[in-house]
Amino acid sequence: MAEQKTICIAGATGLAGAYAVREALRRGHNVHATARDINRAHRLHEFPGAAGRLRLFEAHAERPESFAAPLVGADAVILACFPTPRSGRDGRAIAELEPGRAWRDVVAPAKIACREILQIAARTDVAAAVLCSSTASAAPVPPPPVLNELRDVSSLADQRAAGKFMQAQKTAMEQAAQEAADQGGIRLTILLSSMMVAPALLPWHLEGHVLGFLAGLVRGIPGWHQQVPDGAMSLTSPEDLAGCALQACETAQVVGRYFTLSDSWTWARIYQEIAHYVPQSALPVTNGAAPKLPTVYDFSRRDSLGVAFTPIDEMLRRFFASVPTPSGETSPQSVSAE
Repeated sequence: MAEQKTICIAGATGLAGAYAVREALRRGHNVHATARDINRAHRLHEFPGAAGRLRLFEAHAERPESFAAPLVGADAVILACFPTPRSGRDGRAIAELEPGRAWRDVVAPAKIACREILQIAARTDVAAAVLCSSTASAAPVPPPPVLNELRDVSSLADQRAAGKFMQAQKTAMEQAAQEAADQGGIRLTILLSSMMVAPALLPWHLEGHVLGFLAGLVRGIPGWHQQVPDGAMSLTSPEDLAGCALQACETAQVVGRYFTLSDSWTWARIYQEIAHYVPQSALPVTNGAAPKLPTVYDFSRRDSLGVAFTPIDEMLRRFFASVPTPSGETSPQSVSAE
């Protein structure tokens, strides 16, 4: 058992944040959990170990100064409060925004918040920080045959020019976080995850972009695609991500960027697996094209963390076993989120 620490988890009611809270409590740590809606955060008290070791704070990334109180007394901070945005401040989809507006609404706020939260952390003597980011920041053009997280970094200028503002958000906030960590003497670990699939820990997780899409398929509601895309997708279990984040908080040698995904599959293979759990009518039709090869990753740094990553087929099985069917029952093989 690692030495007990106090860990501030920002964005504690999101999917990644909730799994990090549960894992930190399981490991015996004290947790300062932040959420923009403190009423929702009270559900975290249902996790084992919360009594006496969980404190809740209201904080919002758009008001970085609100993190001052939860960072006091913390040994480490996990930043899980920057989900991939889907729209601008006016509700329009990012693809519909003018480039300048997209930058101001999507990229700049995350960049500013990362920098200012870590500046506050440095002033309160927080020793380590973990930033939950994305493989979108490790996508150089042209892509190499095998991606390496230390070598391969996205070009923020290229992302901005191409109008890839969701991806640019991740690249910009990493740059800002690294600069602030270097200036403040904080050991920074950046975890590069991908599409996250796991049983919902809190009710609203099933309303999220990914889990909502998958849960809809169970009810026969067609999802994102009319035809199976010929590309590929990488998947991450937030339980695995939480394990990596806690390893980074506990281990002084863990620093820098790490891939935290299980693997990359073609969408054709993903839908073949999903077909075991949902009605055929909800699935996209095949497009007849030969699928592109999945992305290949160098997992040597990931594997050095000592976390056993969940295979994609098992990840999908656990999720669909946890989702109520239209009759209101879960699968007889339902697994708990423990």
